[in-house]
Amino acid sequence: MTLWKKNWPAKAPKSKEPSILGELKAEIPVMKKQGEPPVKDPGSFAQYMCDLCNTPHPISGLRQCVLCGRWACDSCWKDEYYTCKSCAGLIKIHSLKKE
Repeated sequence: MTLWKKNWPAKAPKSKEPSILGELKAEIPVMKKQGEPPVKDPGSFAQYMCDLCNTPHPISGLRQCVLCGRWACDSCWKDEYYTCKSCAGLIKIHSLKKE
């Protein structure tokens, strides 16, 4: 029997029980696609706007949320979940529901 004709084992069926990540992705709308640049500050040429507090920052002072895609400054960022404050709050709510 040749390798390409070999019957490979079937993949395990997906669980019908919703995961926390699946619930979060269904609840959190994507505001910006991953890799989409932040909005430039109209008052300066070298600053970009935080999507949550609308304050200007250099590009190095902003991070993109992995769930919603918004750009957040240090005061609007939660290192605990590597997300913006908005998404971190929803993660906490979902983790309380599971307990």
